Amino acid sequence: MKRYRLLEAITTKYLVLTVLVIIAITVGGFALVLAYGLTDIDTLATFVDAVFKTVALLVGAIWALNRYFAQRTDVTQIRVDSDVDIIRNNEFGGDSSDLALLVYRLDVVNTGSTLIPDYNQFLEIDAVSPSKEGTRYECLYRWPSIGLHAGGPIEPGSWAAINDAIPVPADVRAVRLYLEIQLSKDNIWTWHKTFDVFKGKSNE
Repeated sequence: MKRYRLLEAITTKYLVLTVLVIIAITVGGFALVLAYGLTDIDTLATFVDAVFKTVALLVGAIWALNRYFAQRTDVTQIRVDSDVDIIRNNEFGGDSSDLALLVYRLDVVNTGSTLIPDYNQFLEIDAVSPSKEGTRYECLYRWPSIGLHAGGPIEPGSWAAINDAIPVPADVRAVRLYLEIQLSKDNIWTWHKTFDVFKGKSNE
């Protein structure tokens, strides 16, 4: 892992310095060959040709690594499309006004070019309200209630949906949805968004 990070650093952050060092080492190496008489001046044209070809090959390889690390085409890329709304109890014709129905749908979209393999996830929905101490978050719902839910592979350009409706207190004015996706033991991706369900607006 350390070597991988070093390779990334020298081909991105220190790209210009790396190219200059490669040119200097290549030219210097061929110059030493001439200096020690391993060849003669008559082969200078061949020497120059070999230098330029070697430099071009090495610089091309460095540039390819730079594009790989910069664009990360093999890295998992995810977007979440969300739709959240609340339906007050009186719209159901009920006689109780202390509950409302929160309806939501999340689409986990694979925006990358590689398959997202099997993963695990959980979703938490919190009521958000102000207090003198700051913003208060009160857990309304967790899916699954314990542990994680297994998700199947997602093809590039495809998605997996999370859709449900849950009863919540009627006085809820804002909710935050927090989604955590565990791609592997060491690779955890999170998404969260706060919605104003009273006015139908949302804030990222």
